[in-house]
Amino acid sequence: MKPETKVGIFTLLGLVVLGFSLYILGGFSITRSYEVNVQFADVSGLPVKAAVKLSGVEVGKVKAIKIEGQKVVAVLAINEGVDLYKGAQFSVVMTGIIGTKYIKVVQGQEALGLIASGDYVMGTDEMPMDEQVAQTMKSVRELVDSINNQGQFGSELNDAMRDIRQLSANVNQLVMTMRPYVTQSMENLEQITEKLNAVMDAITNEEGVLGTLIKDEEVKDQVKQSVSELKTTMTEVKSFVGKMSRFRVYWDFDFFYAPKSQVASGDLALEIFPSSGYTYYRAGMANIGNEDDTLSEHDYLERNKLDLRFGLYNRWADLSAGMIRGAGGVALHVKPFYNHEFLQRFTAGVEFSDWGRDRTINGRLFDKPNLSYGVDYRVSQYFSVGAWMRDTLQTNYLNVKANISFNDQDISSFFGLATMAR
Repeated sequence: MKPETKVGIFTLLGLVVLGFSLYILGGFSITRSYEVNVQFADVSGLPVKAAVKLSGVEVGKVKAIKIEGQKVVAVLAINEGVDLYKGAQFSVVMTGIIGTKYIKVVQGQEALGLIASGDYVMGTDEMPMDEQVAQTMKSVRELVDSINNQGQFGSELNDAMRDIRQLSANVNQLVMTMRPYVTQSMENLEQITEKLNAVMDAITNEEGVLGTLIKDEEVKDQVKQSVSELKTTMTEVKSFVGKMSRFRVYWDFDFFYAPKSQVASGDLALEIFPSSGYTYYRAGMANIGNEDDTLSEHDYLERNKLDLRFGLYNRWADLSAGMIRGAGGVALHVKPFYNHEFLQRFTAGVEFSDWGRDRTINGRLFDKPNLSYGVDYRVSQYFSVGAWMRDTLQTNYLNVKANISFNDQDISSFFGLATMAR
């Protein structure tokens, strides 16, 4: 056998042995660890080698998943040097709306002692994502049925919209009453200005009897000043009437429902877009509800919070700042595909507020800022739906969202009239 052939055979055998070793030792790690057995009822979608995170820091991996009796046991390999105390909470969570699953650990109490290697602990069973989606869709259908069939929510919504339309009708009547007087005043001003212009022409050309006034400089200056003031007044009135039609005012209603906590909430606001620039103002109430109602176990919403913002916008982004849900914050909504015929219907949003939060809500300490993010899809000019992860640093609840928004031309005219009082 030639030397070259021997070298080739040994090289091939070496590659085979190396590949087999990598396959067998693929899960090998030089990091020392100890095992903790966590019992769950369901770990759907949790892969072996998934991360184990404590306070957002990876402290181990899922070594194996096995069935023992009626329970599913996830064997966790926790890095040596990371102490877990008894009473710690283990749950299967996702990195986002659509993301990989991992084990989230909430540290226990030091006074209870350490979890030893090989110990069995009970995990917290979360509702699987497919069941959450199914329950969410069921809730959306019930909401739609309630509105269509005049259920309690639909009845309350219809009553509120009827009151809003009544207010708009009253404002519209006021506008219609005032508009003829403003229009007539403008016509009178134009007629007077034309006559004074004729008088000025006669004076300037020194024609007829009025020509003699040209010799009186004081009278000439007074007439010129009068004409100038009337022209200025007419211009201002035209500007005011123009503002009445250039204001844009929108009613904006957001409905949120969290399947996990089974808590629904609503936000109602008035958004005012002035005639000039790319600015707007938002004023309303968030988490509308009765503060005296008994809270359920997982209800951490603080009711009836002011929402007052100043915003800047263009075709692809909307940035606002102010009081968001009762606390200082900022909000950003982006249309990354604003020039695409279909994708422009999608809007990605994020809200970041209550940076110094440190209070107890319904028996639970909240000491992290309120960060929420999600995606909305504009179904029509007046209606959109979306999915949001709310208060992600604390509860991280998935919420389904529905939005109703429409332009109110009557109130737009009212704000136009308000500018005339300045």
